Amino acid sequence: MEKLLNMRTFKITFEYDGSQFAGWQIQAQGERTVQGELEAVIAKVFKKPVKVVASGRTDSGVHAKAQVISFKAETRMKPLEIRRALNSLLPTDIAVHEAREVKDDFHAQYSVKEKTYRYTVLNRKYRSVFLRDRVYFYPYPLNIPNMRRAAKYLIGRHDFKSFQAYDPLRAERRTVRTVRKLVIKKEGDLIHIDVTADGFLYKMVRNIAGTLLAVGAGQLPLSEIPKILKAKNRKTAWDTAPAGGLCLMAVKY
Repeated sequence: MEKLLNMRTFKITFEYDGSQFAGWQIQAQGERTVQGELEAVIAKVFKKPVKVVASGRTDSGVHAKAQVISFKAETRMKPLEIRRALNSLLPTDIAVHEAREVKDDFHAQYSVKEKTYRYTVLNRKYRSVFLRDRVYFYPYPLNIPNMRRAAKYLIGRHDFKSFQAYDPLRAERRTVRTVRKLVIKKEGDLIHIDVTADGFLYKMVRNIAGTLLAVGAGQLPLSEIPKILKAKNRKTAWDTAPAGGLCLMAVKY
């Protein structure tokens, strides 16, 4: 008689180019999604359907350098074998960095302590062919010192309701989050807006990026940032920055 296999919990860290995906979550209309591709391949590896849980959902066009999923499976495979098997079957715009066996109580979403997102702006007079799906091309002058001053108002524990996009399926009753770091770096023609927090609301980083760019362009006074936070009203903040410039950089447990 074949020995019964124990149920084991795995943590997978992987990257993806989001430009050809309709976001992370499987869609009722059947669009191509990251979750759909992963679950299809994992089902082939383990010979049965496996439900995965992600650290969080990313929207259509958003990228990830280090997204994390967890799942449970009955298998004798070693983590290294799982990584190799997944990478041999996954499409070229998804790649697994690491597979690890973890404790049974690990949960890719609920065990998260903090995440870091990066929003990247290409700030020059002409666009880039090679970066077109990974940056927001912004050809106008930006006052980066003013953007950094504005960013300081957003660091700490605040109600970020003004920076939450409306979606009835993602309506968060609790909109208080702690932004631990908000760093703006300039590397040549690229401007990186790195935001680390204990959690994020729907489109929060893209709304923060859009508002900081409005400050940098002189369209929004620095003094308005505290007022926007206090208002708790999405209409008070600036336009949402495009999805292509956003990338999930790290998830800490």
